[in-house]
Amino acid sequence: MMIGCGYCVKTIRRGRYLYFWHYEERGGRREQLEEYIGPTTDPRSREVVVRRVEAYADRARREMERFVQRTKTEIARTA
Repeated sequence: MMIGCGYCVKTIRRGRYLYFWHYEERGGRREQLEEYIGPTTDPRSREVVVRRVEAYADRARREMERFVQRTKTEIARTA
């Protein structure tokens, strides 16, 4: 299981641009994807990055909680 996300800034032709990266299930494998968000100078781009990171973290937290519960259930059955 790979959980992770973040952002990066890429310089292209003297412009700086924000990208949001995250892991996603593709064909039974986890792959890191980068999504273009917008120029670093645009306040909306920065807001979008923060919202995407928050949303991903919320989903990851729920996924980990389910994983922990499943593990507890499975371990309890082995006793």
